[in-house]
Amino acid sequence: MSPRSLLALAFAAGALGGCFLSPNVPPSFRYACETDDDCAVFNCQGDEVAIRDAKAAGLVEGCDTPEADADPASAYGYRQRCVSGLCQFPCELSTFQSDCPTGKGYNFCINDSCAHLCGTDTKKYPDPDATCPNPQECVIFGEDIDLALLPSSLGSGSLGGSLSSLEGTGVCGVRCDAPDAPPCGPGEYCSGVLCLPGCDQPGAVPCETGQQCVAFGGFSACLQNCSADAPCPSGQVCVAGVNACAPTCVGADATPCTDGYTCDPTLEICVPDGASGSTG
Repeated sequence: MSPRSLLALAFAAGALGGCFLSPNVPPSFRYACETDDDCAVFNCQGDEVAIRDAKAAGLVEGCDTPEADADPASAYGYRQRCVSGLCQFPCELSTFQSDCPTGKGYNFCINDSCAHLCGTDTKKYPDPDATCPNPQECVIFGEDIDLALLPSSLGSGSLGGSLSSLEGTGVCGVRCDAPDAPPCGPGEYCSGVLCLPGCDQPGAVPCETGQQCVAFGGFSACLQNCSADAPCPSGQVCVAGVNACAPTCVGADATPCTDGYTCDPTLEICVPDGASGSTG
């Protein structure tokens, strides 16, 4: 998980309630696939286009370009990949609102794939058993997914109210502890259902080469190593004493601190309220 994504987790969590309380019609169908070429993209006017056709037509990625504005059918915003025999949109839990085509009913991210809603409420889901395509299953918040895990993982202590209202609602996905489930991403661990960020947790997938696991303020994440000879990318700072890149909260490319965090002028990063000048 990227450091910018880590800091975005609190924002994502705050938006969950609205997404779930007003669900779109669930796109329960998934194309079976063997390779990514069996899947599809959504072009910038919202039409589904087979990847093979998109390649043949020369569609380019990105809907925020002048070319896409002039001809929305010439570019795409979302591209599926083949995961566990089904075409899925890739995502990160912290940034699912931008990663997933929420307007098409994909309102959450479970184990790196965009997911739609399911649940036990027969008024919203008249046939819950048919909502999720095989091998996915409906995993229920408060039953299959321990709500107590989410606040600490999302970095906010004020989510209990919004998340508890989701009991009985679930998402379609493949549990990370299911046989033949895809592995969690670098720096994540399997909580039983969800892959969650936490590179210091037992059983976590090791960080990628050139990264290190940094635990700070209740978070842990894989961060890029840095030094005088290996500077950080734009918008990030090499944190003193740790030699790892993190989003900076000062300067023109600053990332604003979320609620519960304050910009430390010495470290030049967001730290939990009450912490200052130390990475220990």
